[in-house]
Amino acid sequence: MNDYSIALFLHIAGALGFFAALGLEWISLRQLRRATTVEQVREWIRLPGEMARPSMVPMLMLLVAGIYMMATVWGGVAWIIVTLGAFVPMMFLGMGITARRMAAIKRTLETERGSLSPTLHQMLHHPLLWLALQTRVTMALGIVFLMTVKPDLMGSLLVMVVATAAGIIMSVPALTGKRVQRESAA
Repeated sequence: MNDYSIALFLHIAGALGFFAALGLEWISLRQLRRATTVEQVREWIRLPGEMARPSMVPMLMLLVAGIYMMATVWGGVAWIIVTLGAFVPMMFLGMGITARRMAAIKRTLETERGSLSPTLHQMLHHPLLWLALQTRVTMALGIVFLMTVKPDLMGSLLVMVVATAAGIIMSVPALTGKRVQRESAA
């Protein structure tokens, strides 16, 4: 056992925690989109807020251990630089889009009762919520691929372009309203 193996364990544990947080966010968003009453929305919207701080611990473990391994063993190889760069759009999608939209939904909930108003329904089904989440998930999977395969710069950039495109493509039904129509019919 050495410092690197401990850092690698913390890095992997942080990644597992990060994916667990993304999974809980996915479940919460799915349930919010299925909600028919304000009370259901209040129940499910608590989950992302309650997990915001605890999910920072795995993220910090992931980053600190990763930076330690980069500084002591790997250096600034292409796949690591691309990985670090990928965190910028992931943070924008999470904090810039998802967190702001969830805050707006919470503000709307303060005055709502009973069945969902058309405004609240529209906010819950806004396609950017689904796009931001799915794209973060596919980008995170792309990062796992980079850590596993360790491609050169062009390969690393290609992986992240494909991962980002996959997230966007998976969101097309939500962007076009087809998923909303199917969920409403159910």
